[in-house]
Amino acid sequence: MIVADLTRRMMPGMPVWPGDPPLNAVPAADAGRDGCAVTRVTLGTHCGTHMDAPAHVLPGGRTLDRFPPERFLGWAVTARSRGPQITEADLQPVLESAVRAGFLLVHTGWDVHWGDADCFTGYPPLTEGAAALLAGSGLRCLGLDTPGPDAPGDASLPHHRALLGADILLVENLRGLDRLPDVPVRFQALPLALAGADGAPVRAVAYWE
Repeated sequence: MIVADLTRRMMPGMPVWPGDPPLNAVPAADAGRDGCAVTRVTLGTHCGTHMDAPAHVLPGGRTLDRFPPERFLGWAVTARSRGPQITEADLQPVLESAVRAGFLLVHTGWDVHWGDADCFTGYPPLTEGAAALLAGSGLRCLGLDTPGPDAPGDASLPHHRALLGADILLVENLRGLDRLPDVPVRFQALPLALAGADGAPVRAVAYWE
């Protein structure tokens, strides 16, 4: 079995969306001094590779703890996009298979810009048509190797609202989608079990024979 870890490593100083809380980790107890080691960690719910719940942008929307765990694992199909935007033409060849599988992962290659100055400002968003296509598809979850589906600087987040409003969960800041084959693979992105979570970091993994 081949296993691909698609998750960003969590550490102090890692990139976060501008204005979001940074990740901090400080010792709270020491194994030598206190008999055990404990680390105090603070971070935002949308730090690193994470999942968005409808409550992220929709008042009264479902939080992650209100989804059964089976929503977070299944089969995934990968689409490839190399333009300045993710278009309907990029998605249509695999969309039917992705809807049957449950998960669509979109490989743009933007993950190589993690930590660059343009990490959160130059990434390829979905076009309006691509967002509408996905919102009406019946897909369970969309995974991106970018910070999100909306255009950088668009604070109204229309694609977030359309997709999450259609009950399509979002996984953002994936990495290494270039390693995935062009056939369905097993996929899981399990969020922290935080009560009332509008989002949460995930450990995203794909595996295949």
